[in-house]
Amino acid sequence: MPSATTDTHVPHLARVAELALANAEDLFREAAVLFACKAYSRALFLHQISMEECGKIEILGGWASSQLMGHEVNLKKIASALASHKAKNFANAYMLPVTDGERIARDTADWTTAMEAFREQQEEFHKASNDKKNAALYVDFGDSTIHAPRDRITEDMCHEITARNAEFLDLVRPKVRMLSRWAENQEEPKATLIYFQTRLEELRTEYPSDPQRALDVVMNEMLAKEKDQIKSKQAPPEK
Repeated sequence: MPSATTDTHVPHLARVAELALANAEDLFREAAVLFACKAYSRALFLHQISMEECGKIEILGGWASSQLMGHEVNLKKIASALASHKAKNFANAYMLPVTDGERIARDTADWTTAMEAFREQQEEFHKASNDKKNAALYVDFGDSTIHAPRDRITEDMCHEITARNAEFLDLVRPKVRMLSRWAENQEEPKATLIYFQTRLEELRTEYPSDPQRALDVVMNEMLAKEKDQIKSKQAPPEK
């Protein structure tokens, strides 16, 4: 069970997320300048670092949610995750399109296979991201062949990573705004997240073999609750 806590790190986590987003956007713009100069390898490198900053925001959001639900937050673990290229790439994988293998497994309610498919996608995404980042920076050789960054990183590769970086930035911006709101007023999101956790546990018992249905139900309930709250705030005061 979550433990009650009055020591909240949410404002600190929100501030880190704000700075990470600002840095990610700076890196994106600087990568565009390098691309215009046809410095493709360095442009790709900056885009990759920008996306890793987006990964930080995903990690921070998870820890802030955990804090608001009453769980203890370990700042050393957070710092370790934010410094890990693998952790940030794994976090970014949640923003990737669902693979065919995972989709098929979901459709047949084979949740073990669905999770395995997603874990494979995380591993593949991390390896591809890390390999390209290293290729963009270092001269390497294999089978007696020398590889230089300018020969390995192409214009098309830069177009591809630019599009993905732009997509990731669009996805994390509202998350940073949400974290900033949480930092200013923690009681409302705390109540919502605790409700989410409690209700999801109830639905998992109700649908033990269909976790996706449990998640869909609780998300629909939360959406309806959010709409009711918005309507109540917009309603004119009673005379």
